[in-house]
Amino acid sequence: MLIPPYGGVLINRIVPDEQWREPIAGAGGKAMVLSHDDLIHLFNIAGGCYSPLTGFMTEQEYQQVIHQNKLPLGLDWTIPILLHVETLRADELSPGTTLVLLAADLKAIGTITIESVFSVDKEAYCTRVFGTTSSEHPGVQDVSRKSGLCVGGPVSVAASGLPDLRYYRRPVENRAWLESTRGKSFTAFSTRNVCHLGHEYLHTLALEVTDVLGINVITGAQVKGSFLPDVIFDTYEHLINHYYPAGRVFLNNLRIPPIYGGPKEAFLQATILQNLGFTHFIVGRDHAGIGSFYARYASQQIFEQLTALAIQIMPISEPRFCSVCQRISTERSCRHRDQEIRELNGKDVRRFLLEKRYNELEKLLPAGLRSFLIEMFEERVDIKESTLQLKGARPILYE
Repeated sequence: MLIPPYGGVLINRIVPDEQWREPIAGAGGKAMVLSHDDLIHLFNIAGGCYSPLTGFMTEQEYQQVIHQNKLPLGLDWTIPILLHVETLRADELSPGTTLVLLAADLKAIGTITIESVFSVDKEAYCTRVFGTTSSEHPGVQDVSRKSGLCVGGPVSVAASGLPDLRYYRRPVENRAWLESTRGKSFTAFSTRNVCHLGHEYLHTLALEVTDVLGINVITGAQVKGSFLPDVIFDTYEHLINHYYPAGRVFLNNLRIPPIYGGPKEAFLQATILQNLGFTHFIVGRDHAGIGSFYARYASQQIFEQLTALAIQIMPISEPRFCSVCQRISTERSCRHRDQEIRELNGKDVRRFLLEKRYNELEKLLPAGLRSFLIEMFEERVDIKESTLQLKGARPILYE
């Protein structure tokens, strides 16, 4: 028996293609093009990742979330899931009407039945969700660019409109896969980076205490200089195929837009992962954070305050390399501090690659990954049919 979805029911708002004409015909011609973030939210709602939500939040839902961290029925919830309307006026929208939702190519992929039309106080939003109104915070920057006009209500999505992405699974598909493993405990690890030694340490701990490890690569929040999703998938495939225990580690494409909500985003991730069927979730020191906007380990502490989720949180201290012990340790398992400790992070991996300081990668990357990643980054000569061909360096960073 798998862990129940959040709220007890796995939401499905996906309409089979043969039934798709009816909701479009009832929309009366009003339509809006969805942004990158809107599309991710739409698919997460329709596919059940955001269960128990059945649509974008109404004003009542929004107000309760930002003021109480709860949905109207009492379940904990931390991040507003809003549909900002950029091109239509409030007087063009009214409860009871249907709005067609378009992809960037203007293909109709979904509808929303409007139940609520409302305005968002952006300053209050940022204060409540991010804990700051600083223009240095990327989440604040994003909210400031969006329209303050929102509509809420249940959505429907055409089956043919769902994304066709590498390792992308809806909760119903991921749950079926987990059940097929015959395991009883499933740990989720989420990441935006290639695997470094600290990640490997966390993976090892998870595999010691649970049956299956799911590495959830977050692909909806790329920023300039970050690793391209296919590079992250390829590096993890290499580790899974050659180093990790057979049949116990798998990849998943976790679609989340760039929020940088720190502890509140960590709770949203946990919600999605429970809906995907995971029983455990590794939450790190500054999970989903940015800069110094959130307190140390705040992303772990929020789960002591909000307890409605069934997924078990694994609040592990930050792994680092201790030059005295000559091993990966944490502040709870090693007495050494300050200059004796080296932090492990993806930013340094990217910097050393760009500067071609490959010897430094020995202190950051698993042994089985160093040469594999460097080979992606370097130009090299291939010998094919007695001729030399220069193979250019593969792009590995988002520009």
